[in-house]
Amino acid sequence: MLPTVENLILERDGDALTIWFNRPEVKNALSQAMADELAAVLEALPAETDIRFVILRGKGGSFCAGGDLKMFKSVFQSGESDRGEIVRFNAEFGRMLKAVERLPQLFIVMIEGFAMAGGLGLSCIADVVVTTADARFSLTEVTLGIPPAQITPVVIKRIGASEARRLLLTAQRFDGREAGRLGFAHFVVEDTAALEATAVELIDHARRGAPGAIALTKQIIAACERLDGDELVQFAAERFADAMLGDEGREGMTAFAEKSPPAWADQ
Repeated sequence: MLPTVENLILERDGDALTIWFNRPEVKNALSQAMADELAAVLEALPAETDIRFVILRGKGGSFCAGGDLKMFKSVFQSGESDRGEIVRFNAEFGRMLKAVERLPQLFIVMIEGFAMAGGLGLSCIADVVVTTADARFSLTEVTLGIPPAQITPVVIKRIGASEARRLLLTAQRFDGREAGRLGFAHFVVEDTAALEATAVELIDHARRGAPGAIALTKQIIAACERLDGDELVQFAAERFADAMLGDEGREGMTAFAEKSPPAWADQ
């Protein structure tokens, strides 16, 4: 069961769940409470087998402006928090990134308005990113006197070390078109209506894939980062055998032979 939330909105539509950041008055800056809620939802999602698609976006025309800087100053630098608490808070953001990486569902990020700092970092671990052309991106941390601690690895993984160095160290701003060129975004569209239409089309297309096969493919993708050589060959072969002998594999092969849609695609 998904947890109760106050700083997010969870919107269910059949087999798709949209998670909305819901602090539009601060361009959905990540407070500790909102980050904790998002991590809790993400960690609960693997058990929700009837949810096949997860979408993350922001209310009020903006995705996420990064961390809540007022909270950073009023809490972290006021003497109310010791160093250990600050370390734990930052590490919790890393926990949230790991929870995204473990999702068996297809994970889509939809960006408009601002995607700054940690907000941009979150988009780096999505399976698919759709952005409007006029969205504004930047890795702003160094301009505030702090490093982009947890998101540095995912930015490098997303766009490569050379471009990541440039953006992480200079905090240059760029728009949605440049985000597409760099590899942050897969689809660049003109406005919110096109953003939503693209997501619907993408999900309709992805429904042809079996939920379990998508989850196993994501496991193999993740394994490519920690395994190599014979270990990776064996891991992938084991996942293939699991699927081939499972219900989805049998259904898929039978449907192909009979020239009919498999059960998961007939929705």
